[in-house]
This record gives sequence, structure tokens and C-alpha cells, in this order.
Amino acid sequence: ETLKSQTVELVLTAHPTEVNRRTILDKQKRVQEVLTEADDRRAAGPVSPYSQSLLDDCLNREISSIWQSDEVSRQKPTPLIEAERSTLVIETVLWKSVPKFLRKLNATMRAELGGGYGLPLDSAPIKFASWMGGDRDGNPNVTPNVTREVCLANRAKAARLFAADLREIYAKLSITDCSEELWDAVGGEAREPYRAFLAPVLDRLEMTQMWAQEQLDRLEAGGSYEGPQSISSSDIYLRKSALMDDLMLVHRSLCETGNAITADGLLTDVIRNVSAFGLTLLPLDIRQESDRHEEALDCITRYLGSGSYSQWDEKTRRSWLQQELASKRPLLRPGEWNENPDIFTPTAVDTLETFRMIAEPEQHEESLGAYVISQATSASDVMAVLLLQKDAGVTVPLRVAPLFETLDDLNGAAETMDALFSIDTYKGSINGKQEVMVGYSDSAKDAGRLAATWAQYETQEALALVAEKHGIELTFFHGKGGTVGRGGRHGCGGEGRGRGLLAAPLLGRGPGWLGGLL
Repeated sequence: ETLKSQTVELVLTAHPTEVNRRTILDKQKRVQEVLTEADDRRAAGPVSPYSQSLLDDCLNREISSIWQSDEVSRQKPTPLIEAERSTLVIETVLWKSVPKFLRKLNATMRAELGGGYGLPLDSAPIKFASWMGGDRDGNPNVTPNVTREVCLANRAKAARLFAADLREIYAKLSITDCSEELWDAVGGEAREPYRAFLAPVLDRLEMTQMWAQEQLDRLEAGGSYEGPQSISSSDIYLRKSALMDDLMLVHRSLCETGNAITADGLLTDVIRNVSAFGLTLLPLDIRQESDRHEEALDCITRYLGSGSYSQWDEKTRRSWLQQELASKRPLLRPGEWNENPDIFTPTAVDTLETFRMIAEPEQHEESLGAYVISQATSASDVMAVLLLQKDAGVTVPLRVAPLFETLDDLNGAAETMDALFSIDTYKGSINGKQEVMVGYSDSAKDAGRLAATWAQYETQEALALVAEKHGIELTFFHGKGGTVGRGGRHGCGGEGRGRGLLAAPLLGRGPGWLGGLL
């Protein structure tokens, strides 16, 4: 039951020393394929000298080509290029390997636990997210428009990848027998009902790709979604549940008509990729420094004549934040900050525009993931993000994850979260779930690796006790990207979802058994 419900979420992030080039990834993939073919031939029996020489020559060609290729990008990539490179990892590696791993996990569960204990088709032991296009901590090049463009580019690529797999399934499903449910869905007049059902699904995926590209072109040209829409939202897939429902109907029909072995082929892999990647391919986390939120709120309070937020002590800040979170009156109307440049600084405007971007209906559900606050040191740092989301009109708020990085931050994390959970307004807004990010890089620089590792361990123990005291389901997001010991998000109790971060690299949120392995 635990295997069915727990989730590890691996989060791709940019790293200046690691570059994904499609050329190199493709060459490495071909090396792996040659090695696999060689192993398979040897397992089948003696290999002829001629066959062996062909494999050796092929392997030597690929290695020689890699050896003489430039693996390093010689130009500083833009955030959009970084994001595109992250999706290359999905496209060239993970798109095939994730369902293959889940197929193996399912077979192992059935073999060890019995035939009735397989992995449900819609379960997602592994998911993926990204910081590329959303991480604006110290990077002025990541603007609200960049985040918009990356989300749309990811949706276009996801639609293209799913359409390619479904075209292959369509070509194979010439079966004429189907369930009554699918027969009714196609109107009861199709000689090849599965193809009749999948044809509009393919059309809808192609329209989704065209819609995303049209929106992307409009943003790149004018920086706005505004303009005539040639494709209606009713003609495309915006939520993965809609695509999942269509695919599960085909799967059920095949199983009900004695074609379970066909259903368990590529169709099962596509369904599992829908669970793992969704229609956004990589939902983006937003990351920003706590000082930027403080600056934005300081501009707001001075504009409203309420004083200087930056000069208030922690008790005064919490009291004001609680009052405004409970109020139905907005602090600002959209864009009001642009009309008062004498009060709202450029960085404050950028922060407020970011929250406005999060609130836009064009982002659609599932495009964005968590909101990570770097340099979080107090309860007000977390409440500030909740208030800024509320005031921007975010209908489904992003989960807010404070990042505790330095040794002092780690040592004070339990006290900060205990204070937060003691505030009824805050506790009522999180539905019993909280995510906390534990920083590894800054703490190691601050205290050394051994002292930092011990502080991280003690912090997680203390946070788990605080969460248990307040009845909160806690998820740890481990910021372990880079070259030294990088890992994953894991949950304490409950369903045990989690995250991990790799510098793509990866970060991660996940259960202890898999988070540790990562």
C-alpha cells in the first residue's frame, strides 16, 4: 500500500558546469544501445567474429565521435535555453526509462507480493519538476515573461511527445472488437473503433501543440497573451485528467475484450508517462529571496500610509499579515504599482508582477509547483508569500516552502515553523500539509560539510517533532544539487510524498528509502 501511494519528485535545476547537448545525449544513448545489444548476443550464445567486429566498430565510432566533440557550451545560455536543455533529458532519456522502471517495479511487486498487488496504472512513484525558468533568486534574467514562455514551451513539447506515441498505438490498433463503453463513445458506427476513438484524441493533442506555440509566439512578439484566439480552449488538452480519462477508456476496453496483452504494451507506458509528466512535462517551481518580498511589502505599506514594513519588528509584521490575510479588501489593484514609480522600486515591481503572473488564468492548473523562499528566517517570511498570492488573486495558491540554508537558519527552523503552525490563520490555509526545503550548499560553505550534515539531520528531527505536535504532514525538499551528495524530497508520515533536487542536474522531494538512494 505504501508503494502505491508514495511519490518522489525530482526537480531539475540549472548548473553552470553541466550542460545538456542533444548531440552528446544522442551519442551516449547509442553507446548504451550497442553495449546492450552486445550483452544480449552473448547471452544468446557464441557471437561470430564478424558480428563482434561490427559491434566493436560501431562502439569505436561513437566513442571517437564523443571524444572529439565539444561537450561544453561556449556561450552563456539564456534561461529559455537552459529550460530547453532540461527537457532534452526528458525527451532523450526519461521518456522511455521511467515507464520501463515502473514496468519492472510492477513485475517485482506481483512476483513478491502476489498477482493482486501490482502497481496501479495511475500511480506516480516518480514525478518531475523544474527550477529552470522559475528560479529568480539572484538571477535578474528570469522575468515573469520568461516563466510564461517556459511553461508554454513545455506544454508544446509534452503534446508533441504524447502525440508521437499515440500515433504508433493508432497504427497498431486495427482491432474491430471493443467494449460497449468505447462503442458508445464513437457513436456505434466504426469498423475500427479504437482508431475512430483515437483520431480525435490525436487531433486534440496536435491542436494543443499549435495553441501553445501560438501563445508562445504572441508572448515573444509583444509580451502579452492579448489578441485574437484562433484555437478554443475546448479544443485542446489543458489538464492531464482529460487525457488520462481517454487513455484509460481504451485500456479498459482492450482488457474487457480479451486484449489485455495489447493494453499492457505501449498504451500502459503512455498512461504512466501521463502520471509522471502530465501535460506540462515539467511544472515550474518559483524561487525568490525573502528580502524581495519584504521590499515589495514595504513599498505597499508606505503607499497605503501604514508605515514601513521593513522597520517593523517580527511581532508587528505577523499581526499585520494576519489582519490582511483575514481581510477581504485587496491591498492594491492590478498594475497600481506601475502608476507610482516614486514609491515602488523596480525590484518590487518585478516581484509583484511575478505574483500577478502566477494568478493569470493562462497559467492553468498544473503549470506551476511550489513557491520556494530562499533565506527564510522567520514566520513572517512565509506569511508574506501567502499574502502576496492572495492579493494578486491567485485562486489555487502555490504551496509555500521556506528554504533554511545557513547554519543559523537550520538551527532556528524548528522555532520558526512552530511559530507558524501556532497561527490559526496560517494553519487553516495549508490543509494540514507543509513543505520545508533543507539547504545543503550554503550550510556546507557556512559550517563545513560534516557540521552541516549534522545540523541538517538535527533540524529534520526537530521539524518532524514540531509537525507531529501540530498534526501537520511534513515533506522535506532536499536541496542537494551539484557534485557533492545530491538527493530528494521525502515525507514524514501521511502519504510520504517528497522531492529531490539535482543539478541537471536534480533536486528532490521523496520518501526516505528512495530519496536516500537518489
